[in-house]
Amino acid sequence: MPPSPPRVPASVFEGFFVRGLQAEGRLAQELEALGYDSRKPELDYPISLWQQAVALARRERYAELGDEDAYRQLGRQGIFGFAQTLVGRVAAVALPMIGPAQALERVPRYLAMMGRSDVDVSMSSEGERGRRLSLSDRYNRPELMAGCLEGMLELANARPRISVEERSSGGYRLFVRW
Repeated sequence: MPPSPPRVPASVFEGFFVRGLQAEGRLAQELEALGYDSRKPELDYPISLWQQAVALARRERYAELGDEDAYRQLGRQGIFGFAQTLVGRVAAVALPMIGPAQALERVPRYLAMMGRSDVDVSMSSEGERGRRLSLSDRYNRPELMAGCLEGMLELANARPRISVEERSSGGYRLFVRW
């Protein structure tokens, strides 16, 4: 029997949609129609609701951008919002002190904080300021994760450049430089 799909904690929804995107008006109403009401959050939500909510936010906030840029912007805004939540502050406060290399090493721990302990992460060093990350994430677009990692590395006082090198139905590989 395959494992049950992951669930995404309310703190991730709060970070992305309430604090990051500051969802109000139509976006907030449409999120509520999907099943996320920021005024009455549940403990966690199905990953399928997360995917629908992210796709909705992409259409509502970044309709003028192509998918790659739109999802990257969502990831960046979302991570900055998540860093303002109680759970996110725990991780974000250490980032400037540990720097980008150690922050990337902690990606599996950060993903687990965000309800994604199902994602396997492998990393290889590409010089002092480069890493290749392979993630077995079949639920998120690689550009969303690239945007999240850009935001995380900026919080670690780095100037990241992240490219999607490979994508498949089972995950993707990112090349991270700073």
